[in-house]
Amino acid sequence: MPHLNSMTAHGIHGVKLHEIGKRDRMWWHYPGLGTLNMLLLGCIVCDMTNGYDGSMLNGLQITAQWQTFFHHPEGTHLGTLSNGTRYGQIASLLVVAPLLEKLGRRRPIAIGSCILLIGVALQAAAQNYAMFLVGRLLIGFGNSIQNLACPVLASELAHPYQRTQIVGIQNTTGSLGQIIAAWVTYGTAFMVSSWAWRLPSLLQACSSVFQLIMSFFIPESPRWLVAQNRRDEAWEILKKYHAEGDDDSQLLQYEMQEIDAAIEAQKMQSRTSWLEWFRTPANRYRLFIVVTSGFIIQWCGNAIISYYIHLVFNSIGITSTKKQLLINGGATISGFVWGNTWSLVIDHWGRRPMYLIGMAGMFVSFLMITVFTGVNQSINFSNDGLGNATIFAIFLFGFFYKMPGCMLNSYVAEVAPFELRAKAFVISAFGDAAANIFSGYVNPIGLVAIRWKYYIVWCCILVSNFMIGYFFYPETKNLSLEEVNELFDGSTLNVKSVDVEIKVGKDEENFEVSHIE
Repeated sequence: MPHLNSMTAHGIHGVKLHEIGKRDRMWWHYPGLGTLNMLLLGCIVCDMTNGYDGSMLNGLQITAQWQTFFHHPEGTHLGTLSNGTRYGQIASLLVVAPLLEKLGRRRPIAIGSCILLIGVALQAAAQNYAMFLVGRLLIGFGNSIQNLACPVLASELAHPYQRTQIVGIQNTTGSLGQIIAAWVTYGTAFMVSSWAWRLPSLLQACSSVFQLIMSFFIPESPRWLVAQNRRDEAWEILKKYHAEGDDDSQLLQYEMQEIDAAIEAQKMQSRTSWLEWFRTPANRYRLFIVVTSGFIIQWCGNAIISYYIHLVFNSIGITSTKKQLLINGGATISGFVWGNTWSLVIDHWGRRPMYLIGMAGMFVSFLMITVFTGVNQSINFSNDGLGNATIFAIFLFGFFYKMPGCMLNSYVAEVAPFELRAKAFVISAFGDAAANIFSGYVNPIGLVAIRWKYYIVWCCILVSNFMIGYFFYPETKNLSLEEVNELFDGSTLNVKSVDVEIKVGKDEENFEVSHIE
């Protein structure tokens, strides 16, 4: 793998996008930008359904009514239910890239929302195991389309100085979904009828109803519009939301120059097939990052805590349903708080520090869980202090997990060039789904068969994850999407000449840029 240095990306004539158009007030003081961020909520909430699903299934497994209705599923039956959404996710990968490339980034959000709502209706009205499973398959299918379209649209539409924060916060809405589901299942667990699990299932529709409504108002990706020869529409969108309606905005002119140059170069290559990933060393390097990132973010041991926390609680001697639900609810709140906190500092700390500190911290946390649980089981759970220490380690794991968790979607968008960006998210989603399917079947078996010793496996995997990031993931801090493309390909943006004055801080620098006709 080549070594990449972010300093080798030069932008346009040595000036990078982050060096111009600085704002002296917070974003809500700018009407266009404030409106854009409100509209982007339709993208930001996309992971809420996914987070809600995992936490809901956790809560339902603790609920006696759900266990009785479905005859206490375990082993492969439980694994299939847990992975139902993942199977739907994998099935959607066959169609989502063409949808994003042909229909744009916005309309697939509405399509995915409609499919998901059908799945929620089946799940909530389920009369047997098979009907519940079919509902989960459709939920996964629709949610995958949403989760692939939203980060692409957000990364291409958000203001360049807020792109990483927007995409990062988008990933933390999974924690918000977990919080809602954890406390909803806590509240309904004591209902005596099947509504104890049907109501949480039905409420899973809320975020998708919101996304469906917002999809009719959110603008299309300017980059996709330029690629479709609809440059005037792209200009108007960027002018309205990034430049506050100013045609002479330096930021607006610079953004359009970068987009024009990048799209034109990609059109000249005329290669958008899946084989494009293997054509150049740079694309093969990109492929390695995209594939590994999808697996890594789900192979941190998080699936144990997300989907099988009741088995973890049992392994440390906490068997009270009420106590398990309360701890689960507290862990989801903690994850939401830290996810949003880390999202706001990505551009200050950089991608590599966030990733490496997060992986190292998760390793320490899982090592603590392993040691505390092993000792506690050997003394038949007689030490309450060890049980409490294990709970602390679970919360500590969530603290560190959100570091890489909030940056990887943005990182995938940055690493992939425009013509491969939709395919990059498909590949990353496949890795995500495959990792979760493996965990869905193996985790409950491993936890029951070898108990605390199973945690050692995840300690080893976390070491491997750290090494991959340390040696192969380059820093992309303070680079636009087009400048990251330049970083990988080792080329400079090819821009035709026309005089434009760009202000860099308090100084002014004259250089020549223009749009490509």
